[in-house]
Formats: sequence, C-alpha cells, structure tokens
Amino acid sequence: MCDICKDILQDFSIQHTESLCPLRNSRYCAFCAQYGHLTKLCPAKPKRMFREPIFLEQLIPYSDLKEYNITSKTPIKCKVIELPQQLLEIKDNDRAIGAYLGARSIKVPKGHTKRHTLEEYAKLQNKRVVYIL
Repeated sequence: MCDICKDILQDFSIQHTESLCPLRNSRYCAFCAQYGHLTKLCPAKPKRMFREPIFLEQLIPYSDLKEYNITSKTPIKCKVIELPQQLLEIKDNDRAIGAYLGARSIKVPKGHTKRHTLEEYAKLQNKRVVYIL
C-alpha cells in the first residue's frame, strides 16, 4: 500500500507505489480534465474559482479525448456578462438622501453634495438613482 490509499483502502493487499495507486489514478480533476489528482489539489487551478469550462476540451467526454488522442488545450474566449442595473428609488430631498447615506455609514466628503455622494455610491453598487416626488 502507499500513503494515498492506506487509510481509505485498508483491505487492499496489493503492494504498489504512489504513481501506480488505483485510488490516485481514479481521481478526476474538473479543472484540467485529467485523472491523477483531486480538483482541490490541481496544480493548474484557474484564476476564477467558479467551475465553468476554460478549455474547449473540457466539453468533450474523457473517453473521446483518450480515443482520439486529443491533448490540446484550446482556451474558450467568453464575454463578461454584465448584470442589469437595479433601480435605487429615493425621495427627492436632502433629508431623505442624508438619512439613506447615514444608515449605510457613508459620509459626505467636503465639496460634495449629498446627491453627488449618493450617485457615486449607486454607481459602485451597479444601481441607477431614480428620484421620486
């Protein structure tokens, strides 16, 4: 037994090295689409941690990759999806705007108006301010 499977496959009696470990060789990585290690231990972890394909070859079943000897890694070029802007409806007076900013611990810098500060805050939150009467 090897260090990888000694705690998991306790009754496995065939002596082997870590490179030939059946448990190691059965582990599949969703990031690089290869067997031999877990996804959390992938040496080629992508910068983005959510699981979406990065290479076109990740969309092809592993059996087909082996059968047709596909070893390339073609990057997928994708557009960044922008979320639609949400509306921030607020009464059109300084008192209501001040209360809104104060509730969020946002201070109005010198030389700025409450309205301007609210507009900046809304932009950072991907919101559009709509003043109601």
